[in-house]
Amino acid sequence: MTNIAVFASGNGSNAVNLVKAFNAGTRIHVALCLTDRENAPVIEKMKELGVETIYFPRNVWKENPQAILEALRHRDIKVIALAGFLCFLNSEIVDAYEGRILNIHPSLLPAYGGKGMHGANVHKAVIEAGETKSGATVHVVTNEIDAGPIVVQREVAVLPDDTPESLEAKVHEVEYEIFPEAVVKTVATLTPPALPKSVDDVWAEALGVPNNVPKAPEVPDQPQSPTPQQQTPFQQQQTPFQQQQTPFQQQHRVEDAVRNHTNSMPPTYLVWSIVMTILCCTVPGIVAIIYSAQVSSKFYQGDIQGAQRASQRAEIWIIVSFVVGVLSNTLYLPLAIAGAF
Repeated sequence: MTNIAVFASGNGSNAVNLVKAFNAGTRIHVALCLTDRENAPVIEKMKELGVETIYFPRNVWKENPQAILEALRHRDIKVIALAGFLCFLNSEIVDAYEGRILNIHPSLLPAYGGKGMHGANVHKAVIEAGETKSGATVHVVTNEIDAGPIVVQREVAVLPDDTPESLEAKVHEVEYEIFPEAVVKTVATLTPPALPKSVDDVWAEALGVPNNVPKAPEVPDQPQSPTPQQQTPFQQQQTPFQQQQTPFQQQHRVEDAVRNHTNSMPPTYLVWSIVMTILCCTVPGIVAIIYSAQVSSKFYQGDIQGAQRASQRAEIWIIVSFVVGVLSNTLYLPLAIAGAF
């Protein structure tokens, strides 16, 4: 479970949207809401949703950021989402959560960003400028206003009869879609996927013996020349998510992205592994199943060489299971027949 916090100053519609997106059985949990306004409507909304809310006066935000950081660390907060938060954010907080503070902005940054560009001010400026498109942007917070790396950005059309109010409503709908996406993408960059248990360890456990076999060194993957899509973790993942409708389809789009930019997946031999486990020799068959399962997991993580090695090892253990099964039956059947007579 990854705990995140939302900072909000007003109604907190984006904060409510994040709670509803995540606090219903996902691995991300909105554990805390911080506000700089004692009577902000978001306080009552968070209370109804069961989210702990703390009010810090503005002088605390400016002069005592350690109090804010202590509240965050005490609740093991990993990512912060600014959902309509209009207070000064001390650089100590930005530095402590570098790359892990997200802000939602109602324009296509870098356009209509900076000091004074928030809420209705942005939509009014867009209409007055005669723009044909606007939108929303989620970006990483830095010590420069609205200048951090873009995580997700999506457009809306500005029609000739649009008013600042109608444009605001359209942009809000986009914000509700892309903010959870950006949180999921940011959480995914915090830690690499957990490595599966060594197959040698599984084999040793199955036989009930210690694993003293020296492991051959892994051959490192050949480095590739960086491309524009690989400049930052956020830019690297931006394109597959632009067509996403809900934040919970992300893993499927990651798999599609990997599949489209790599070789085809090596054979898993999963069916043969299961057959050998049932019909021939159980222990080697189980090892073959484990390697078979690693083929797809490594492939979808982008470890093509690892997937190929797992495929080869699965094939080897299938053969081992078959040979051991044949030898066992060859020795057992004569003994069984002799015992019968």
